[in-house]
This record gives sequence, structure tokens and C-alpha cells, in this order.
Amino acid sequence: MRKEKLRLLTSLAIHNYAIIRDLEIAFHPGFNVLSGETGAGKSILVGAVNLILGARASTEMIRTGAPEAGVEAVMQLPQGYLCARLLEEWGIDCGGELVIRRSIARSGRNRVFINDQASSVQQLQQLSPLLISISGQHEHQFLLDPETHLGLLDAFANLEGDCSEVRAVYDAWRESREKLALMRRESQQRAARMDHLRLQIQELESAKLLPNEDAELQREREVLKNAAVLNQAARKAVNTLYAEKGAVLERFSEVEKELGAIQSFDPSQIGLGEYLLQARINLQELVHALRLYADRIVFDPARLAAVEERLALLGKLGKKYGATANEMLQSLGELRNMAGEGEKSSLQEEELVKKIDALRSSYLEKATALSHKRREAAQTLSAEVSSHLADLDMPRARFCASLGGESASEPLFSPTGIDRVEFLLSANPGEDLKPLARVASGGELSRVLLALKSLLGRKGEAETLIFDEVDAGIGGRVAELVAIQLSKLSLRHQVICITHLPQIACYGKHHYVVQKQAQGDQTHSSIRMLAESERTEELARMLGGVSISAKAREHAKELLQRGRKD
Repeated sequence: MRKEKLRLLTSLAIHNYAIIRDLEIAFHPGFNVLSGETGAGKSILVGAVNLILGARASTEMIRTGAPEAGVEAVMQLPQGYLCARLLEEWGIDCGGELVIRRSIARSGRNRVFINDQASSVQQLQQLSPLLISISGQHEHQFLLDPETHLGLLDAFANLEGDCSEVRAVYDAWRESREKLALMRRESQQRAARMDHLRLQIQELESAKLLPNEDAELQREREVLKNAAVLNQAARKAVNTLYAEKGAVLERFSEVEKELGAIQSFDPSQIGLGEYLLQARINLQELVHALRLYADRIVFDPARLAAVEERLALLGKLGKKYGATANEMLQSLGELRNMAGEGEKSSLQEEELVKKIDALRSSYLEKATALSHKRREAAQTLSAEVSSHLADLDMPRARFCASLGGESASEPLFSPTGIDRVEFLLSANPGEDLKPLARVASGGELSRVLLALKSLLGRKGEAETLIFDEVDAGIGGRVAELVAIQLSKLSLRHQVICITHLPQIACYGKHHYVVQKQAQGDQTHSSIRMLAESERTEELARMLGGVSISAKAREHAKELLQRGRKD
């Protein structure tokens, strides 16, 4: 007896979404099949699951007349599942079961709950790769785009960690290059300013400025301009104090006699004589200072002209660098700092160039190591996909994951490494390997996609794989071979397949039918799991259309028996 994996998607409930009013469905382990008429609402179920996985919501999907739409999914998680560890980081209690609810109001407001804890769409998007993988007809177009092939190869080889390291070094290298380019642009602009900056420094340095020089010169100019008045005033003061008859110092002797008379009758005033002595000494010092000042103060036209010239220079510089000599000296210091910053920037530029070279070497080392792993994985992937295609009635087909991008002279630099990958196919003997977009038919693309999904499904943790009409473009024997592959895949994963082909539906272990009913002026979809006795009739409908013949029923019974033998 085959052992089936633990199911992941346990149940799905949908309310007022598109033409679905109220729908609840319980899914089982293994191979689940959904069938129904075109337009019955099968793909709407996939749209609802996408909402649970964080897809963009649209108010247009709310059922007519309803205020909001809602989707709820219950998932069972294995012990130690990566998703459970992520939920633990978010502080969400798991306990082995995950319940996700999402509602869309007509106002456009989204509400998300994970195990009854308010969450965000962004968190759903982080969870989605760990929960469910959905493959639909759009993935055929996905396969035709070579830009997606590198990611598929990396996923197959479990190289996500290596890719992250390469991307981190690349981002650091790119950011450093951008910083260097900016620094060099600023350096060019600074170089254009440096000549002017040097001229300014030279202009200020040649002036040989002194602190407070302007104030001192202005004082000196006033003295020189009024030298005659000052000299005359000083000499007149000397005469009054000392030189002329009846000068102040000359009359001190008279004061001294009067003080003697006071002290003779009142000895307590002996200190008055001390005051007089100090006054005489001070006046004598004053006379001496005035004589020196008068001798020094002379009218000097040459010095006055020099002072005027110096003040004119300071005034000219002041218009550029500051009103006073002190402010000009401050400006000189700032200009010197700016010049020093330019030199400092040159050193930083040199250090950044060294860092870029080191990052480039590190990038090439890591990207080359990643490239070697990719080349080994590409050979393995090519062989295994070719083997799977043989099981899908393409026995002579050759599949190749072709690597390119690295050149002998200059390797390709990109966030994903130095490689480019493109999937090539030769569907028939004698045909050269060519890009999928040029040679693959719809049926061949379906089989290539299934082969890749079968291989990638082994690598990831997503245990629920949903195939939305991935059987497009195939039929007959090929369809049955596809069904066998899906059945094998269901031994490791929960598989849910939406199909129109009875050759695939007969291999399902659990068969659901989606039906659309009209009630009055409204239409709604429903879904139910078929009993074994009902499956024959559904398969006969899929075989024979509207009119179901006895031969169709016999054929349906034969298909069911064939599916049970698998």
C-alpha cells in the first residue's frame, strides 16, 4: 500500500466571491481532481486560493449585491515545517494547523487574519511559497521567457543560499560604484572650484592679516589725522601741571604748609600728608607720560597714507570675506578646511577604488563557484527532464538547460551571477536543440511544465500543488501519461488538478464536480465530491458531452478501472 504525504490544504470556504455565494470544500491527501462544464467556476476556486496566498484583490470579484467577499483556508502543517518557524517569528501560535482568512470590502479595504491574529497581505506573500504552488495555463508563457529559466535551475539545485551571497556582494559592488561615480562627479566640480579656492586663499594669505588689525588701524588713523591737536593738548597739560609759573605742582608747597598747620593742632590728620605725597607722585608721572606722548605725536603724512592704503585693502577684502579682520581670518580658516576636504576626498576615493576591486574579486569568486554548481545542476536537470518527457510520450525528446553569459575577456556582471540560462528542446529525432519559444507546441509545453514541476516539487516544502488545466493541448494517450505522472507526484504531495480530460480525471483518488445553477435572476456555483457510483457518469459526460451513450459509460468504467490499477 502506498504511503501518502500529510495533506496541507484541508478545507476551503468561499463566500460571495464572483458567482460563488457560499461554498465549502474539504480536500484530501493524494490526487484530487476537479471537473465541470466550462464557465462553471473551476478557475474561480484557483482565484480564491490566490487571495489566500496574497494575490492582489479586486472589488470587482465581490458577488453582486454582497457587501464583501471572504475566503478561508485551513491547512495542516507537518512538525518542523519551515512555515511554522516563520509563524513563530511573527508571534503567531500554530499548533500544527494554520487558518487563513481574508475579506474584501467594496470600499477596497482588505482584512487578513492568520490563526485569528490580524496580519498583512505582505505576510501572506511571504508564506505563499511555503504553502501552495499553483500551475496554470499562464505558466506556459512563463516557460517561454528565458529570464525565468535561471530561477528554475537554481530552485532545482537548491542554490538559493549561494544566489543570496552573490546578490549581496553584487549589490555592495554596485552601490560602491555608484558612490564612486558620485564622488568623482563631485571631485570634478570641486576641481573646478579649487582654482578659485586657491586664489582666495592666496589673496587672504598675501594680505598677512592680524587679529583686530582693522580696529587698531582706524585708531591710528584718527591719531595721525589729529596729531597737531593732540600734541598741543599734551604740551598745554604739561605746562599747566609743571612748566608755567603757578603750575599745579609748584603750588603743592603751599598746600603742604597748610597741612602742617592742621597736623600741628590735630595729630589725628597725619594721614593727609600721605595723600598729598601720593598726589605729587601721580602728577609727576602724568607730566612724564604727557611729555613722552607729546614727543611721540607728530604729523607723519607717509604713515597716514600707508594706514589709509592698508584700510582700503581691508575694506576691499571685507566685501568678499567678512566685515572685520577677525571675520576675514575666520574665512581664511574655512577656505583652508575646504581645500583640506578636497585632499581628504581624494584619499577616500582611493580607498573606495580599492574596496570596489576587492568586491569585484569576491563577486567573481562567488559567482564562478555558483556557475560551476549551475553547470553540474544543468546536466542533471537536462537528463531528468528528458527522462520525464520520455514517460510523457516524448521518448526521443531532448531537453537541455543551456548556460551562457560568461566570456573569456569580461564576465557578465548581474545580481544573479555570470550566467544566463535558456531551456532548449528537440521534440523529435534529427532536430537541433532550439529555444522552447520557437519549437514547442502547447501540448509539449504542458509536458515540459509537468516534468519541471515534478522535479521542483522534490526540492521545496510546498506540499500542495494545484494544476489549473495544465493539460491544455494534449489528449488521448499523452493525457493518460500525464495523469500517471500526476498520480506519482501525489505520492509526495497533495495534488489538486482542474481538468477537462477524462483520461486524467480517472486517476484522481478524490473527484469533485463544479456546477453552476441559476436561481431566479442569480447564478451561483457549487462543488461536491462524487461518490464512486457518480464518477462513471461524470467521466461519461466528459467523454460524450451533452448526449451520454452507453458506449460512453462503458468507456468511462474502463477508464476508472484503469485509474484504480495505478
